[in-house]
Amino acid sequence: MLMWRIFSLVVLLSACSQDEDPGTAPSAENAQDIQSRPNILLVVADDLGYSDIGAFGSEILTPNLDELAAGGMSLTNFYSGPTCSVTRSMLMTGMDSHIAGLGNMAETVADNQMGQPGYEGHLSARVDTVAEILKSAGYHTYMAGKWHLGMHPDRSPRSRGFEQSFAMLYGAGSHFSDMAGGDAHRHPVLYRDNGLLIDELSDDFYSTTFYTDRIIEQIDSNVDDGRPFFAYLAYTAPHWPLQAPDSIIDKYRGAYDRGYDSVRQGRFAAQQRLGLFDSSIQAPQRPGYVKPWVDLSDQERTYHARNMEIYAAMVDYMDTGIGRVIDYLDKRDQLDNTIIVFISDNGAEHWDHSSAPPPIGEFAANFDNSAENSGREGSFVLYGSEWAHVSNTPFSRYKGTTYEGGIRSPAVISWPDKIAGGQVSRAITHSSDWLPTFAELAGAGVENVSGKSLVALLTGSVKQVRDSNETVGMEIWGKRGIIANGYKLVSSGKPNELVDWELYNLQADPGEQIDLAQLQPEVFSSMLKHWNDYVANNNVILPEGPFTVGPVGEKPVE
Repeated sequence: MLMWRIFSLVVLLSACSQDEDPGTAPSAENAQDIQSRPNILLVVADDLGYSDIGAFGSEILTPNLDELAAGGMSLTNFYSGPTCSVTRSMLMTGMDSHIAGLGNMAETVADNQMGQPGYEGHLSARVDTVAEILKSAGYHTYMAGKWHLGMHPDRSPRSRGFEQSFAMLYGAGSHFSDMAGGDAHRHPVLYRDNGLLIDELSDDFYSTTFYTDRIIEQIDSNVDDGRPFFAYLAYTAPHWPLQAPDSIIDKYRGAYDRGYDSVRQGRFAAQQRLGLFDSSIQAPQRPGYVKPWVDLSDQERTYHARNMEIYAAMVDYMDTGIGRVIDYLDKRDQLDNTIIVFISDNGAEHWDHSSAPPPIGEFAANFDNSAENSGREGSFVLYGSEWAHVSNTPFSRYKGTTYEGGIRSPAVISWPDKIAGGQVSRAITHSSDWLPTFAELAGAGVENVSGKSLVALLTGSVKQVRDSNETVGMEIWGKRGIIANGYKLVSSGKPNELVDWELYNLQADPGEQIDLAQLQPEVFSSMLKHWNDYVANNNVILPEGPFTVGPVGEKPVE
């Protein structure tokens, strides 16, 4: 029987026992070994599309991320989960989400999945977290930002290995101090500061600023004690509601008046110049349900351009926050011994007020979303498919699907003197790979994880970490996908679809435009076997019945 729990193989250091002061210095015999291990900074953007940073083709100003890419490695075939908490469960545990406890998001579990192991809606107690493993290996463990992996005290970051944390517990909410929730059932937003619920934020709170400040404070609290750190900086930008400081939005006034068709063409051309895609790849098509920009009324153009200005400001300001952390590490002589990993948790979200589930769309429509107030505190602007398809260039579909636009994310890794600069890797990589990677860097062994260590790939020893028989699978809400040998079998999961499965050659057709299911029956059969193996090995329970965004359940009071 597959052992799902992860076991650390390192000897537990007395200095980092769960029952002792986490600031206690390591014993003398372990100090030299501990000091030789790298610091680890994991930065996660929220709903950021594949093409939304400069290193992946964007016109949005992201100089700090671009510099990390120029000095390190970009992963062009990095796969996340289809949604926020699904990806985060795999990041934290190295396990497939159906084992880690997020077989579906807590908000939308089907009746036949309720109460089943792997579908708890929070991190399962059967798996260890990267923070628990690294803490046992002598690391300080810090977290600031979005958690979305459990609300109650025993499921909080503090109970899952983080010695210091500031966590937003829900999946979405206001970026300002009003603590407005992300939907009608999850209002107001819940936060925990080092495990304790708080009921108000400072008047000048803005998520990106605060999370950046807090992670720097956490690192600085022990920076001179000789122990390495693992810091998890989980921004909520650029997840809806779209909000940003006025001064940053003003930088982008008029920048998107040329429209989404022009911007997407520009991004794809930039991606080809950067070597992310071969010149033989066809330019992406605008989805048929999105009107050509030239066909929009002046009012519609103004509305959509304004939304993109806010979104761009959120990405820009997140990059500024990342730059602040980098500058801090440099000033404290920590940067050269720090591996920095930047990823997004999934593709861009396409909902607007009319297409979002009613608890979200109707809730958002009640805010002051006038042109004068959009992007400010008290507004609730959604992105929409008009710009989300630009964010996901050159892919199709969006967050919440298993098409490339939902699950293929930008990834940038920097590690001075260890990773050669300017590299672009096309190796298939996955969210579950980071725990075994970090464990190897920390000298901690792990068993029976779903992911693969990327250390050899990052340091140039290998070009791939998965052989031709190994797959990457994903499923949520009955939407399915399996990737192997350059092909992908994918299903929208809609029972009324005439064709259940589609087959694509991702190397020649990353935009998933030419369905090969009928043209290559042998490949189709092979991929279907891979899918069935994935289901059997990863506790996948396909849903029966409809999904709705349900109430949050009993909210914590402590």
